[in-house]
Amino acid sequence: MTLSTYEEAIDFLRGNDIQYNEVKHDAVWTMAEASQLELPNDTVIKNLFLKKRKTAEYFLCVVVGHKKIDFKTLAPQLQLSRNKLNFANEMDLADVLGLKPGFVTPLGLPHDKKQQVTVLLDKELQNVDAIGIHPNTNTATVFIKYEDLLKLITRSQHEMVVVDFD
Repeated sequence: MTLSTYEEAIDFLRGNDIQYNEVKHDAVWTMAEASQLELPNDTVIKNLFLKKRKTAEYFLCVVVGHKKIDFKTLAPQLQLSRNKLNFANEMDLADVLGLKPGFVTPLGLPHDKKQQVTVLLDKELQNVDAIGIHPNTNTATVFIKYEDLLKLITRSQHEMVVVDFD
């Protein structure tokens, strides 16, 4: 198993003409820690990696940072029952996206060569100027436009669904 690297993330952004602003910072493991950083006044998101039980189907939730994900309301939007949706385990995260816990990011998508992941985008992201994501490390944040997030997802050949996480 090979993990996704910072260099791969930056190369992907540059190779796909995705403009970004990068901010280096101390390692962050939680949204509470991220909120303590002096980041630009843009939207920092949280990313959760989910799995459809007993399958090789995965979901990367890309959500405005302050929101909580309620599986009871999310599952029906995916035409699943609540008991079919779980958090993916650490091994799945490493195998599919090449990432470790605390590093989950859309920039891990190019690592998923089998396109096992469907991206679930928070509908609120359509209304923000810039979105902060980790470049395969939790010691930096890159800020990109929503349109460039869509480009990142399509260029990595993944499906996406806009979801209401409220």
